[in-house]
Amino acid sequence: MAEPDLERALVAVAEHFRAALDLDAVSIEADAEVLPRPAIAARDDSARADLRATGSELRLIDPSGPSRTVRLVGPRTARAARRARVVPIVAAGARVGRLAVLPRAGAPELGPADERVLAIAAAQLGVTIERARFRKEATEAEVLRRSDDLKTELLHAVSHELRTPLASILASAGSLRQRDVEWTERERDEFASAIQDESVRLDRLVSSLLDLSRIENGALVPHKAWHDVGALVEDVAGRMRPVTAGHPVRLQVPEDLPPVELDYVEIQQVLSNLVENAAKFSPAGSEIGISVGRDDGDIRFAVRDHGPGIAAADAERVFEPFVRLARAGQGPRGVGLGLAIAKRLVEAHAGTIWVDSGVSDGTRIVFTLPGRAGVT
Repeated sequence: MAEPDLERALVAVAEHFRAALDLDAVSIEADAEVLPRPAIAARDDSARADLRATGSELRLIDPSGPSRTVRLVGPRTARAARRARVVPIVAAGARVGRLAVLPRAGAPELGPADERVLAIAAAQLGVTIERARFRKEATEAEVLRRSDDLKTELLHAVSHELRTPLASILASAGSLRQRDVEWTERERDEFASAIQDESVRLDRLVSSLLDLSRIENGALVPHKAWHDVGALVEDVAGRMRPVTAGHPVRLQVPEDLPPVELDYVEIQQVLSNLVENAAKFSPAGSEIGISVGRDDGDIRFAVRDHGPGIAAADAERVFEPFVRLARAGQGPRGVGLGLAIAKRLVEAHAGTIWVDSGVSDGTRIVFTLPGRAGVT
C-alpha cells in the first residue's frame, strides 16, 4: 500500500473508532518514513485543534489484563485543560506509533470495554504499520537491485559499443602512421573516413548517455513553440539520409495538419531515433515509412519498418534504458537508449508512445502529441 493509500485507510479507521466510541477526535501516528503525517479524524475543526493542544494521558493497556495511566505534562495553553488518552502502538516488541483519542467534552471516562477495543485496535494498527514498513523496505531494495542491474547493463552495452569504434579508429590511425608502407591517396581517404565515421558514432553514444542523464534528473525541459509538423518530418528525413541509405523512405503527411506546440529539437530527436532503429534492424532494400495524422484531437506520428519485429512480451520493456533485444537472425545491437530517450521526450510533451501490435510484419512505433486546441 502506497503512502497516500495508507494515510487514507488510517484516516478511515480513525473515523470509524471516533464514531463508534463517540469521541471528539482520534489520531494515529507512526514513523514519518511510513506515515509522513498523522491520520486524524475529528468531530469538527475545534476538536481537531483541541487534540493538538491538549496534554496527554499515556494509557498502558494490556488486552488480557489490567491497565494503568501515566499523565504526561506538556506546555500549558488555553486549551490544555483537556487530556487525550494515548495508547502505544507496538509491533514485534517495539513501539512503532501511537493512537491518541480525545473523549467528548463532559463525557464519562472510557470504560474497560472501550479500553479493550482501543488495545485491540492498537495491536491491529501495529501489524498494519509494520507491514507498510516491510513493503517500503522491499520497494527500496527492489529499486537498489534494479539500479545495480542498470549499471551492469550500462557497463556491458557501453563497453561493447565503445570497443568497436575505438578499435576501428586505432587501426586506421595506426595504419596512417606506418611510414614503411606507401598508402595510395584513396587508401588514406578510407582510413580518414573510418576515423571520422567512428568518431561520429562515439559522439552519438556519449550524447545519448548525457541526454538520458539530463532527462532522468529533470534537467531537460521542452522549450515549446508552434511548428509545422510536415516540415519537421521532411527535415528529419533529409538529415537521416546517410543512415537510411539503401532503404526507400516513404512519407505520408497530410497538407491540412495544424501547427503543433512542441520542442522542435526534441521531437526531431524522437523521430531520428525511431528512423535510425528502423534502418538498423531492417533488411537492405526494405521500405521505411514515416506518417503523421490526426487522432481524436491529437497528432499521431508513426515510423514503420519491415524488419524482424518486436515480440508482444517485449513491447513495454523495449522502452526501458539499456534493453537490447536479440532480433531474429541478429544478436543484440546498440546500447538500448534510442527508444528509452524517445519515450521520455514524448512524455515530457504530455504524449504517449507505444509499439503497434496491429502490423503483420516488421515494427511500427507510434507516438501522439496533444494537438492544437480549437483547430478543426
